[in-house]
Amino acid sequence: MIVKQIIKKDYEPFKRLFEEAYKEYLEFLRLNNPQQYERAKQEKMKVTQARFKFYLKTRSSFVAEEKGKVVGYLASQTVPYLHGVDKLLWIEYIAVKSEHKKHGIGTALLRRLIDHAKRNKIERIYTTINPDNEASIKLHQKAGFDVKSWNVASLRTMH
Repeated sequence: MIVKQIIKKDYEPFKRLFEEAYKEYLEFLRLNNPQQYERAKQEKMKVTQARFKFYLKTRSSFVAEEKGKVVGYLASQTVPYLHGVDKLLWIEYIAVKSEHKKHGIGTALLRRLIDHAKRNKIERIYTTINPDNEASIKLHQKAGFDVKSWNVASLRTMH
């Protein structure tokens, strides 16, 4: 397996894997949190060319490849200031193809991001994890993250 920074040619596999992961997430919500499922279903999240180009520019988003095929990715961005920290990485998404889960790909992606943070003197890495997502909690704990419960407050300013 190779973990590398995303490049332009990764757009289509990145997009397909996002769509696969989002369907899986919606099914998880449908079974575990019907109220949140209805909201997420209406959002219809997708990876556009513009969003992918943003991740290209961050230089902190990575893909995992096996035999030349993308089997996982981690999308993140550098945030100049948040919660009293001057420079941090924010993990937006981690996705691994269903048939490649439990093979260390998520861990390899997180380790690559941690190495990137250390090389670039980035003090902290943040993300949000659904408290019902045991697999994600275990993945982050395995990589050394301090995982706490979360409450999210958000306000949609445009409809």
